[in-house]
Amino acid sequence: MIKGRFFTIANILSLLRIPLTILACFALTQENRLLTFVFMALAILSDAFDGIVARATDTVSDWGKILDPFADKIAFLIFAVSLLLLKLVPVWMFAVLIIRDLLIFVGGLIIYRGKRPPSANIWGKLSTLFLSLFMLRQAVFPTFQFPEENTLWNTDLLGLFSIFLVVFSFVVYVYDAFFKDRLEVTNET
Repeated sequence: MIKGRFFTIANILSLLRIPLTILACFALTQENRLLTFVFMALAILSDAFDGIVARATDTVSDWGKILDPFADKIAFLIFAVSLLLLKLVPVWMFAVLIIRDLLIFVGGLIIYRGKRPPSANIWGKLSTLFLSLFMLRQAVFPTFQFPEENTLWNTDLLGLFSIFLVVFSFVVYVYDAFFKDRLEVTNET
C-alpha cells in the first residue's frame, strides 16, 4: 500500500520536472539556447531539491519515492527523444536508456507489488546528475552532431561516463532487488 500524502511541495517539485522539460524541448526546437538552458536547469534543480524539501518538511512518502524517479524517467524520455531527433545523441545511447528504464519499470512491478518502494541509491542519483549534465551540454553547447549512421562510441568522455553510470546503477538496482537480502540471510547463518 502506498503511504503518505500525494500533494506535498516535494511531490509537486518532482512533477514540475515534466512541464519544465517540455518547455525546454520546445525552446530547443526553436534554437533558443538560453531558454533551453533555463528550463533544463530548473528541471535539474527540481530533482536536487525535491528530496531536500521532503526531508526538511518531514513529508518523505511512498508517493515521493514513486513520483521522483517517474518524473525523472518521463523527463529523460521526452528530452532524449528531442535530442535524438536533432541528432545530438547517438541512437545506441538512447537505446540503452530506454532498455534500462523498461527493465526497471517491469522489474519494479514484479518485485515490489504490494511492498513499499525502495529509496533511491547514490548510484542512481549520480547517473541522473551526469546524464542530465551531458544532455544539457549537448542541447545548449553541442560538442558534436551525429551523422546519419552512428558508430558505436560516437560520443565524448562525459557521454560515456554518463552511460557507464546508468549501466552501473542498473546493476546495483538488480543486485539490491534480487541478491542483497539473500546474501545477508546466508551470511547471518
